[in-house]
Amino acid sequence: MKIKYSLLILLLTSLFIVSCDEEAFLDKKPHTPTDYGFYTTEDGAVQGVNAAYDILQKGEELEARMEFVGTVCSGDAVVGGEPTGADQPPLQAIAKFMNDPTSTYLVLYWNALYRGIYRCNLVLQYLKDPIDGFDESLRNRLIGEATFLRALFHFKLQINFGGFPQLQSAFGNGLMGVPYIDKVLLQEEWNQERPTLEYTWGQIEEDFAKAATLLPDRYTGIDLGRATSGAAKSMLAKTYLYQEKWQDAYNTAKEVINSNRYYLIGEDGHNEPKIITRTSRNGEFQATVSGYKWIWQPEANNCDESIFDVQHFMDGGNSFLTQEGNIIPRYYGPRQVFAMAWDNVTKKWIETPTEYFWGFILPTRYYVETAYHAVGGVDNGKIVDPRFKLTVITPEDKVPFTYPDSVRQRFADSVYVNGFYSPYATGYTTWKYFTDPYYNDVRKALGDMPQNTKYFRFADLLLMGAEAAVHTGNNGDALTWINRVRNRARNAGNTGFPKALSAVSLDDVYAERRVELSFEGHQFYDIVRTGRAEKVLKNEAMQYATNTHQISKVGELVTTIEQFGDAFEVGKDEICPIPQAEIDNTNGSIKQNPNW
Repeated sequence: MKIKYSLLILLLTSLFIVSCDEEAFLDKKPHTPTDYGFYTTEDGAVQGVNAAYDILQKGEELEARMEFVGTVCSGDAVVGGEPTGADQPPLQAIAKFMNDPTSTYLVLYWNALYRGIYRCNLVLQYLKDPIDGFDESLRNRLIGEATFLRALFHFKLQINFGGFPQLQSAFGNGLMGVPYIDKVLLQEEWNQERPTLEYTWGQIEEDFAKAATLLPDRYTGIDLGRATSGAAKSMLAKTYLYQEKWQDAYNTAKEVINSNRYYLIGEDGHNEPKIITRTSRNGEFQATVSGYKWIWQPEANNCDESIFDVQHFMDGGNSFLTQEGNIIPRYYGPRQVFAMAWDNVTKKWIETPTEYFWGFILPTRYYVETAYHAVGGVDNGKIVDPRFKLTVITPEDKVPFTYPDSVRQRFADSVYVNGFYSPYATGYTTWKYFTDPYYNDVRKALGDMPQNTKYFRFADLLLMGAEAAVHTGNNGDALTWINRVRNRARNAGNTGFPKALSAVSLDDVYAERRVELSFEGHQFYDIVRTGRAEKVLKNEAMQYATNTHQISKVGELVTTIEQFGDAFEVGKDEICPIPQAEIDNTNGSIKQNPNW
């Protein structure tokens, strides 16, 4: 879905709590005759919805960095970045549980999501009644999309700033929901108050349920990638899961699973070869990859495992703040590699640490040494679960690399990663979202990458369903669904692991989610919502608090701090503080979370 929109939509970025300059946009009546004429046309309404989707795409400018929280606060990865260890200070602070209500990440994230909510409500305001000459099926679909996105934006806000009902006792029953904004607000309504936690969750449920009735099952052509009924039902199941409404979560997940609309790429029955086109010093070539490898490639955008992708494509834009490409691969890629470079002193080509990507999201020793044991993916001391080598780049691994045309024929097409490029590195890098030189060499700017962000994969839904099934006593379904995930993983290699399970427990599901969804932003929320955060962060992970290694190949021996769970405070750090700027802008009507 190529989400483009007019200059008019670009101007409609106001937030209900930002400034008096936005008064013209916040009245419930049609803002101007031009606005009314725009939104009540089919093309204008589509562009208005596209503007809401656009919030999800603005990685560097708005929200993607904040969504690393689900990974870097889990103990499974450190922030990484520049060799100084001080890259992206707000994210470093969050990962070390030194968050602050004045954090720029919090402000940007809060503002971006409420800006998206405003854009949704603006469309819904104009489309609420039938319009002469406006196709009724399209109007209903657009209402469904705007309703889905409004619920999604509120869901993101709620899990970060509101919390879950099961956390109330740890917070002295002081948790409240984020303001649920379901209309374009009048100026006198700007100073919102926080509702009960249950109210906000209830509104999210209602919006996802309504969207599911209005959205189609699938799209084709230029509409591919828009929200579907399956995406709405799946998010509804996740909403139930986060509140421990186990029967509702089980029923809703099962409905989507049994619809056969989605499947795992590479599982039995869908294990046909996956071909990708790449480049080498000898030109373009085709390679066959496993399903679990393929889903992270641009060729897999909006594939049948994707319940909901955030859309990206290479548009040739020269600014990573405005282009349609994906900035996340720039973050995930290895910071340095060992490539050949000409040395003017020795007059020879020598292997030299060379800058490549940005080197964030570095897997920890805790993750490497425990995650695959927990799923039975270790044999004779060796990790044999194929997902490991498709998820983590180790110092023994090479990655694709291309040299300038003038010297390409001299050297191999792949190079070793410098996993210990700084005293703050862990030795490991992530494979997911790695951008092959086939794309990296033709990009126009840092974030001009074509991979979609996999926001919701079918594997996630299967494991959510399995978790709810265990809670409701439907162990047969739980076993079937978790074994589908393990079957696809097994098909990604030739080791025969992970073996199929003969029985399933909650611990099995938790372990499987950790491995299958590694570094996709789920693990921290999983350990928080299941009441395991203190156990995981303060006890288990802290046993791997430091890692001693050698910088580069010949550097000094250093000790890296990889775990910060000792700073985690129960009844505080499970959620983020409300941005202080929003409390100030509403004259205190929005209340801070407990203990912040």
